[in-house]
Amino acid sequence: MKKRGKKTKKVSKSSIKKPPLASRVVNALQKNGQRKVVDIQEFRNAKMIAEELEQTVIKIEDMEKLDPLHAVYVYAQNKMSVIMDQLSDLPALDKLTDLYEDAREQYMPGGPPMSPLTLSYFFCWGFFDLNVGNQRESLGFVATEVCKELKADEGQIRAFEAMNSSRMGLYVHEGFSGQGDLLREFVTGNRIKVKVPSGHKGQPGEIWLVRLLPPLFPEMGLDYSVVFTTPYVIGKLKGKTFSMVGDEQGWEEYFERTLDKVQAKDKLEAYEKLMKYGLSRHYWNEYIFEAFFNYTKEAIMLTGFPDIPLSRPFSKESQEQDDID
Repeated sequence: MKKRGKKTKKVSKSSIKKPPLASRVVNALQKNGQRKVVDIQEFRNAKMIAEELEQTVIKIEDMEKLDPLHAVYVYAQNKMSVIMDQLSDLPALDKLTDLYEDAREQYMPGGPPMSPLTLSYFFCWGFFDLNVGNQRESLGFVATEVCKELKADEGQIRAFEAMNSSRMGLYVHEGFSGQGDLLREFVTGNRIKVKVPSGHKGQPGEIWLVRLLPPLFPEMGLDYSVVFTTPYVIGKLKGKTFSMVGDEQGWEEYFERTLDKVQAKDKLEAYEKLMKYGLSRHYWNEYIFEAFFNYTKEAIMLTGFPDIPLSRPFSKESQEQDDID
């Protein structure tokens, strides 16, 4: 009698356990026979991306003005919005969508003069940083998992994943490299060449609060990241005089005071968590709202520090001080 070998159970990709929220959404789609609810158009290379952008996202006459890397992410943002519009009625997403809508009512994003929170900033915060549960699941993460389940094009998923893992960062402008600006990040020390779709002409010494998105497709031959949000330039205020050159030492001291408050294995992880999630859900929203000073079409000027209320023009403490004066 031939001895039988031990059978190995084959594990399919679909049986790999997904995080709780994403799993409930995917299961709901399968259960209700709604697998076709999301219309994912494929894109495989830069040429196809440009063609689809031309047809679905921007007007033909504006296409030539758009930076190619920015175009990739604008397209991905547009597709993610469509996906979430179709998924938002699922009960599993109620908590996330309620939090998003509450924040939109509270901060009224749209850019100055209505609100210093721009649409690009708020979309990224609401889709990639706002989260629920122990695994910090976001709307963007759920949309990505749905795309994987639907076997969407790998390029689409790659763009989504890059956006999901992105975060805000604080950078010092260090000059120029070719046609791009050169930024150095606080804490990490990374030096990154960037392009700024808003058109802001940065100058050495400026401090930028921005979200950078990296190049994705090797065939595009890009050597820079794109500043996806309108730059927040954090300057110094002396009396009523605003200087675009920021307080680099002041921000280094802020991180020394703050990073120990973030649960993390080291200083780098603490910084990354702080910039993505803040010390509370609306930490960076509140900071931008209260630190607003002025704006142009290309950039928004802020001043002050998150942990010094009187340094921010629109904090409660500053407003009370103005009333006394």
